[in-house]
Amino acid sequence: MQYLIADVGGTNTRVALAHEGVLQIDSIQRYRNADQFGVAEILIDYLHTHAAGTHPSAVCIDVAGPVGDNQGQLTNLDWTVTTAQLCDATGASRGAIINDMQAQGMALSHLPAESFRTVLKGTAQSGNCIVVNMGTGFNSAVVLGDGPKLTVPGSETGHVNLPVPSPEIFELHQYLAGRFGFASAEEVLSGRGLSHVYAFLAKHSASEALPSSQHIIENLDNDPLAVKSIAILLEVFGCVCGNLALTHLPFGGIYLVGGVAQALADHYPDSPFHSAFAAKGRFSEFMSQFSVHLVQDDHAALAGCIAHLQLYESDTY
Repeated sequence: MQYLIADVGGTNTRVALAHEGVLQIDSIQRYRNADQFGVAEILIDYLHTHAAGTHPSAVCIDVAGPVGDNQGQLTNLDWTVTTAQLCDATGASRGAIINDMQAQGMALSHLPAESFRTVLKGTAQSGNCIVVNMGTGFNSAVVLGDGPKLTVPGSETGHVNLPVPSPEIFELHQYLAGRFGFASAEEVLSGRGLSHVYAFLAKHSASEALPSSQHIIENLDNDPLAVKSIAILLEVFGCVCGNLALTHLPFGGIYLVGGVAQALADHYPDSPFHSAFAAKGRFSEFMSQFSVHLVQDDHAALAGCIAHLQLYESDTY
């Protein structure tokens, strides 16, 4: 049984093969989306250039955007793809498209223990989970069940209103609303979001170029505004994760994924993330039940695509 799988993010797409349900690490290839025309074209090139003679029985991709009616739409890229296109491009008899957060959620039961780094240790030991992505964009999804039989409904959490837990973040909210017409959580909790926070603190005009998130993180030792930007982002991140915890009661843990979440791995301890997460009034003590973990496995989404195909192996797409 040979699967073709792909993790289609807002910036890059990773394509790989899985044999008998096992990800073939040496088969992984990365494509820069800005250099490509669409998902189908990437898969055709992959099979031609890197997997000549391969005839996958099934293909599954996850996309950073809404999925429905056998098609997916990239939120931060003007790409739409259907299961029919996937099958036509690859020759596979089955095709599936899932949301990137669904893939991350499906992967949780298939990752080794060393893939997780604890950010907050809670008292609860089991139950439903949440995956929270902070990367090119921001999103989350609740993970229902345990073991291999998981249900992960889709979500578009990044486009809810930005919460305002402090007067300073209220001012940030007003700045973002004035600049973009709407202040969403993603305008802070993402790669571009860190740049927006820095621009707010530096009182940049809308016409000035924004520093990249990478530049901000790399200059923490010599730029006080970079340090302050990280602190504000982590305060908002903690507040949002706490809100999600009360909404879904993930006693099995909250799992952080995504490039920005990973880049800040060493900044969670003693940061505003902890206090903002727990600052829920008379429910503050209740919040001590929830654990927060950072997923440190770059192949998690690909593992989730494999898990999805295995779980629904008899289904026709």
